[in-house]
Amino acid sequence: MRKMKLFYLLIASATILGACSKTNDNPPGGSPIAVTLSPTTATVNPGDSVQISCTITDQNNLKDVVISETLPGGSASQLQSYTISGKSYQFNYWYHVSSSVTAGSAITVTFTVDDASNTQTANATITVGTVTSNFNTYGATLLGSYNDPSVGSFYASSNNTVYTVSTANTNQNLIDMVFYYGSSNQYTLAAPSDGSFGTNSNQISSLGIQNWSTKNATTFKTTTLTESDFNAITDGSGLVTAYNNGTNMDTKATMLAAGKIIAFQTVPGGKSGLIDVKTVANGDATAGKGQITIQVDVQK
Repeated sequence: MRKMKLFYLLIASATILGACSKTNDNPPGGSPIAVTLSPTTATVNPGDSVQISCTITDQNNLKDVVISETLPGGSASQLQSYTISGKSYQFNYWYHVSSSVTAGSAITVTFTVDDASNTQTANATITVGTVTSNFNTYGATLLGSYNDPSVGSFYASSNNTVYTVSTANTNQNLIDMVFYYGSSNQYTLAAPSDGSFGTNSNQISSLGIQNWSTKNATTFKTTTLTESDFNAITDGSGLVTAYNNGTNMDTKATMLAAGKIIAFQTVPGGKSGLIDVKTVANGDATAGKGQITIQVDVQK
């Protein structure tokens, strides 16, 4: 009986010693490596970049990290790799979105960490956003002088709308400029506040502006810009620069001709814009007739 007890005691001791001699740095269902990314999701416009912060901790000594991207409909491709050491590591990575990637696409940026015995991955999803313009660009718009029976003389740059005498009277706060053809100034765009309008012998009274309670004081400047310069502007800041660099500020722009580029600024509102004069035609000061076609870019 004593021998049997001794036998069982030896078996139990061996089991305990065997259990103590085992090591397991990577228990089932887990990994000794932890990889944390911030942000894990971001929306970035084509051509822009986003900074991704990567924090790594490990129970073992780290070896390297590989960064790859997966574009829509494609396979993963390596972007960068770094040799790392120690049991913790942190760094920032700038990911650049190609300007050719279609808006609305999703890109996966993968960080793969290796410690020579184990690997762990973490993903950041980059959604490619839609570039929103900060200025309005309108198509060609036709305006007529004060006695033109078919085309309105009043223009609002906020909505690219031409108003007649009757509709302008009820939208005074929107009207930024008025077109007319005169004997001295010929093809002209003027602010409602300009002295061109009134009841004196040298003023235009038929438009009724002298009776308005709101007369916006738009200012105009001449520029040396060409139509190519006008077409090359891609940001509202270019409109501000064009206005600031303009000369001869006035509440009217006179002697307009096809190809001429005029800068303006709305008052109130302070929105800068450019006017590309596309055509002028049928100017008759005696009859009070004439037409102008303009294309307008203006800040939102």
